[in-house]
Amino acid sequence: MTLEQLVNEYHDKLNENDEYVLRFIMQNMEISMSQTVSELAKRANVSDSTIIRLTKKLGFKGYGEFRYYLKEEYARMQKTRVDTSSLFLPEILLKDVQATIKLFEDDKSVEDIYEAIRKSDKIFAYATGYGQKMMLNEFARCMWNLGIYVIIVPEKNELELISKNLTDCDLLLVVSLSGRVDPIDDTLRKIRMKGSQLISVTRFGQNNLAYLSDYSLYYQVTNINDMNELNNSSFCTLNLTLSLLYEGYINYNRQSALE
Repeated sequence: MTLEQLVNEYHDKLNENDEYVLRFIMQNMEISMSQTVSELAKRANVSDSTIIRLTKKLGFKGYGEFRYYLKEEYARMQKTRVDTSSLFLPEILLKDVQATIKLFEDDKSVEDIYEAIRKSDKIFAYATGYGQKMMLNEFARCMWNLGIYVIIVPEKNELELISKNLTDCDLLLVVSLSGRVDPIDDTLRKIRMKGSQLISVTRFGQNNLAYLSDYSLYYQVTNINDMNELNNSSFCTLNLTLSLLYEGYINYNRQSALE
């Protein structure tokens, strides 16, 4: 299991400090794998106990086992790395960006989504992975500029808890790459039965999350690495879709005010 897949597997158990340490490790893998727990803690500006607790949350017996895993993960990354000219071509990303914009512009339900946002008493948002969660946090920050407070649901357990109190005046935005949501499938069905509006944002294509949703937004991702099933193009087009949603909502409100 890759480090990113491992983070996605246990992200429900991770707090903000854990996510900060993991970002530091991912960005400094070669250095981190050779550090003692004290050395790594000093570099990351956290306590030794923070790192030890994090390794146990990820399923390791302790830091020693985690550091051994990091060495294997780094070796795997070096071995599976292919020439960037074949792995990532700018024209592929450009096509994905153009396709994502077209998907958004051609979506006939987008004004219904704006209206659902405007009429909602409370707006919640949930991401199925670590990277998607970062994009959602940025979207929520932008919405604050409009006086709209998007409540990020950090874990599936919390999603289950809020599902008991959601009403038909509330809205839930769910972001996923694949749209496979087996762990929260039952919870989403309960939310739908309460009449709450459900909006999904997924990679373009048929998927279970889109099927469960009232409205679905899509982004194009061509550059998926078959070896680890991860997106080689980062989250550029997901971020683009959420940005289009934000900017579109602003324009929709301006137009409505003039009518």
